[in-house]
Parts: sequence; C-alpha cells; structure tokens
Amino acid sequence: MEGDSEIDLFIRHLQAELEETSEILDLQAKEHRQWQIEVAIQEGLKYLKKLEERKILGLETMFREKDAVRVLRKKQEANQNNSMHNIDDAKQKCPKCEADFTEDLGFCESCGYKK
Repeated sequence: MEGDSEIDLFIRHLQAELEETSEILDLQAKEHRQWQIEVAIQEGLKYLKKLEERKILGLETMFREKDAVRVLRKKQEANQNNSMHNIDDAKQKCPKCEADFTEDLGFCESCGYKK
C-alpha cells in the first residue's frame, strides 16, 4: 500500500464500497448503487491509464491552465483590490430604480438598466 497514489486509494475505497452494497435490501437501490460505483471505478482506471500514457510520452502534467483562465483570475484579483480601495463605488445607485449596484456587472440586477 505504500507508494499508492491518491487515485489508487480511491479505487480501493470504491471496491470496498461495492462489496458493502450486498447489505442493501432494496434490489433496485442496490443495483443503482452498484452501477454508480462500477462507473466510478471504470473512470478511475481510465484516468490511471491516461496518466501512465502521459508518463511514457514524457508529458509531466495531466492538465494545463489555459490563458483565458489566467486572464479572468487576474481580472478578478484586480476587481477585488479595486473594491477594497473604492468602497463608495460598491454602493452606487441605479439611476432608473435606485437599487444598489452590488457588483460591477455593467447593468442593474433589479431593473436591467445598463450603465
């Protein structure tokens, strides 16, 4: 068990869960739970296979963060920093319905008025 990856441990856990389904009395519920667990085990095994294939090809990571995600994350961080400095901006009122703008969405959440 030493050196097992988290996914190996998870698959082992699912196998134990699958064995415990024998205690479920309702046949339909039992079959449904067995199906759920079997699908999860199959997906885990597919994932392990992909990891092994990537290791053979010399590819280190399974997932890469796309630039668009980074841009959004930077924008969110900038918005958070701006909102901390400009508390008054967070309490702007809509000129149409006078509801508070809770976020910088570009429109009023209450009436739809565009800034």
